[in-house]
Amino acid sequence: MAILLSAILALLPLILTPYVLFYWDITPKIVVLLVGVAIALPIEWRERRVQTPALRILRWLLVAQAVSLGLSTAFSTDPALSLGGSAWRRFGLITQAALLLFTWLVAQYTAGSTDRGRQLLRVIATAGIPAAIYGIAQYFGWDPLIDPKAYHIGEPPLTIVRPPGTLGYVSYFATYLLSVIFAGLALVINEESRLWGLVGTAAGALGAVALILTGTRAALLGLACGAVFLVVWLQPRMRARAIVAGLVTVAAMAGFYFSPPGQMLRSRVRWFIEDPAGGARPLLWRDALRMAGTRWMAGFGPETFSMNFPRYQSAELARAYPGFYQESPHNIFIDALAGQGVLGLAALAGITALGFYAVRKVQDRRMAAALGAALTATLISQQFTSFTLPTALFFYLMVALLAGQAVLFVPDQVLKKRNVILGVCFVVALIFFVFAAALVTADATLARVDRLIRAGKPQEAAAVYREFEPWQPPGMRTDVWYARAMAGGSERAQNRADVVAAAREAMVAGVRATRNAEEPQNAWLNLAFFNGRQNDFPHTEQALRAAIQAAPNWYKPHWLLAQVLRAGGRLQEASAEAALAADLDGGKNPEVSRTLAEIRAVANTSQK
Repeated sequence: MAILLSAILALLPLILTPYVLFYWDITPKIVVLLVGVAIALPIEWRERRVQTPALRILRWLLVAQAVSLGLSTAFSTDPALSLGGSAWRRFGLITQAALLLFTWLVAQYTAGSTDRGRQLLRVIATAGIPAAIYGIAQYFGWDPLIDPKAYHIGEPPLTIVRPPGTLGYVSYFATYLLSVIFAGLALVINEESRLWGLVGTAAGALGAVALILTGTRAALLGLACGAVFLVVWLQPRMRARAIVAGLVTVAAMAGFYFSPPGQMLRSRVRWFIEDPAGGARPLLWRDALRMAGTRWMAGFGPETFSMNFPRYQSAELARAYPGFYQESPHNIFIDALAGQGVLGLAALAGITALGFYAVRKVQDRRMAAALGAALTATLISQQFTSFTLPTALFFYLMVALLAGQAVLFVPDQVLKKRNVILGVCFVVALIFFVFAAALVTADATLARVDRLIRAGKPQEAAAVYREFEPWQPPGMRTDVWYARAMAGGSERAQNRADVVAAAREAMVAGVRATRNAEEPQNAWLNLAFFNGRQNDFPHTEQALRAAIQAAPNWYKPHWLLAQVLRAGGRLQEASAEAALAADLDGGKNPEVSRTLAEIRAVANTSQK
């Protein structure tokens, strides 16, 4: 069990499989959890059984969360998507069930054993060192895995860099680093071994540097709150050496900030000043709460936010951020409420409250301080981002460690109905194995399709894509991507037959995507482009109106519809759509306002 849990904690945040899998920063992490938990489940029931008040509460809260996930999936607006998860994080019922079981495994394994808890903290800190080094290297322009253009924003000299580390996106990487930093601090203040103290120091220092270089406000706020928690809880004496070290650190940070390498960090600070409210989040939270209120009992279903939210997005949010794609509410509690309803929200709130309750019950005060600080920091950061598997895992992990450490000595419990429970474990493990195999097979096939399209071989790609369909896990929707890739691939095709085949595949996939896409408005807009390229204006109009129905306050389909209506001579309707598009665009795109002016000019000329 020690090896399995350690392997999950080390591999999950680090593993990346570029050139092998299509979703190379998501799928391998899901597979690590599924396979690890599947192997651990049958083993766990041979371990000692521990029963404490904190563990009993945790067990019932995890069960409540699982029940909520099951009910919300059953009543979901898209049950298959809620079961398997969306493309951007694959955090559906199956993955979350594995996460809940992992949480229970950790709590049972570490219950009443400070040494076991410390062992897992060592793993977190050790694995966090290469992750932090990689993030630092990304800031300075070295990245053998990811194209640096993907995380550099803006033009020189105001370019900013948002290192994604090994987690695919900067905010998730920064939130993960909080666990690394406080795990390192836990080793520094708890370990008697000098070696582990040095490992903890390295993890804490490198993690803090990497976190600062990400420029992620939510995580920096979390770090500050975690540090305050640590100081208030331990009330350490301020020694001269510590004060000098702190002043030297501040001076070094200031020197770097004003140095030439600190230019991108200064640019990021300028973005902070220009956007003090945190971007779209305040309006997004308001609209998401309004959306959640319409299905407050069971929610819309896990992973369905991007499908349903566009119908509830306000014109105010659309005007302020017309080009933003809102894949989640960017808040774990609102996400739980929108996806799972009040039971899911209550379960998550209860798990969080249990973590802080357990801090007071942990008899090792320094261990309680480190774990409580990590939980505080992560919780604060997650008020501005939604869970992905790595960030959720380390959040739940801290609660599990705290619940397990709530008492130092607990009696073992004899497990009743052992054979029945062992059989259930094997069934659950089999489901996890099958889902993991389907994910890997489908993802590897998609990667092969992508390579063939890029190589200008659309007919071979189409044949491989048809092989992919039987292995497609629940909820995996790739037709929008495939249609666009094939449309682009027709330009690289090597002969006329390939051009025709690519265009045909793009159109067929585009039509199919309108029936099953995660973002129906994008699928309909995509189909409108295909119809427009064929000068099929009636079907283009039909697709654009369907896109408007899916996302009423998105400016783009209104803008394109205005142009289609103008081409058809329906100037009055075109003017109305263009005016609405210009209003929803909020003046962000000059071409939208220009279209309105042109249509009005033509309409005035025709009236004369």
